[in-house]
Amino acid sequence: MDFTLSDEQVALKDSVERFVADEHGFEHAQIHAASAEGFSRRDWASFADLGWLMLLVPEDLGGLGCGLIDAALLMEGFGRGLVAAPYVSSAVLAPRLLARAETPGDHAALIEQIAGGQTIVALATEEAGSNFDPRIVAAEASATLGGHVLNGAKLIVPDGAAADHFLVSARLDGRTALFLVAANASGLTVRPYRTIDQRRACDLGFSAVPAMLVIADAADAIDCAVDEASLMLAAEAVGCMHAALDMTADYLKTREQFGRTLSKFQVLTHRIAEMYVKLENARSMLLRGLAAADAPRDPRAAAVSATMVTIIQASEFICGQAIQLHGGIGMTQETAVGHYYKRIRAIARTYGDLEYHRRRHLQRTQRRAA
Repeated sequence: MDFTLSDEQVALKDSVERFVADEHGFEHAQIHAASAEGFSRRDWASFADLGWLMLLVPEDLGGLGCGLIDAALLMEGFGRGLVAAPYVSSAVLAPRLLARAETPGDHAALIEQIAGGQTIVALATEEAGSNFDPRIVAAEASATLGGHVLNGAKLIVPDGAAADHFLVSARLDGRTALFLVAANASGLTVRPYRTIDQRRACDLGFSAVPAMLVIADAADAIDCAVDEASLMLAAEAVGCMHAALDMTADYLKTREQFGRTLSKFQVLTHRIAEMYVKLENARSMLLRGLAAADAPRDPRAAAVSATMVTIIQASEFICGQAIQLHGGIGMTQETAVGHYYKRIRAIARTYGDLEYHRRRHLQRTQRRAA
């Protein structure tokens, strides 16, 4: 697979870098994190104007029909700028799943609203006891004269606190189905809260909540969409790691101890070199995951989980060492390096943690070898 960027991809990469440099410095990230929704609606509208929210919307549904590599370029820039926005939930997961519906045209109006920035959609799959596996579903759907109703609960819905609609997995006739639920639907309980990185998530409770069926047999579609979302978070983590490394290298060049800058101490420069090696290895694994995104289920899942294992381990080392090399100042709220660490810790527990991805990679690899 050729990963040489096209002219359009270079322009996209440049545009997100300009946005971060000119309009989303660390002070802006702090302001947005402290706001009620945890992100900027003004920035979200700008993303729509720039076409970023329609990158993964198919052309026949009014989008740009771009690939995951394009979205990964955007997410890496978001990682560098600590951009808190419901991009993965609403601009990756939602359009990819709605486009896989039995009749995608039925959701064209919603997809248009997503692409225009007027509507935010979040995916709710995690439950007590599911341990990140979207195929373990206890929530139940029942058919009624007017459609379907849902009963059950969902936990830790990323970006759910600001969502206007939810895509919810539930059991229907012995299969995992996917439903669309309005955030203001009767019988729906939404409990919002902040996560460790100051983003917003929520828990959901369903008591005879009216819902629209999107996909009747959705297990494979959800698996694929969650793998794609994981790759986007991996790209964001690469951006976080890169920014933390650059910030630390610059700090060592200016901080003095014993009459000379810290960059003069060989043991510290060796540490920076080790951080750089792990960053580039993580970037290579991200490219491997992106290359396998269109593969059949087992090789795709194995590649994505291998990517996430490397990303989680590398980001823990790089961002952890960035704090160590900054010293006590690295732990303060006023220094960005600690916020990168918090963000990668949250990424490492979204759609699967280290143990989940190790186990999943082993299972899918063994299944292929059998």
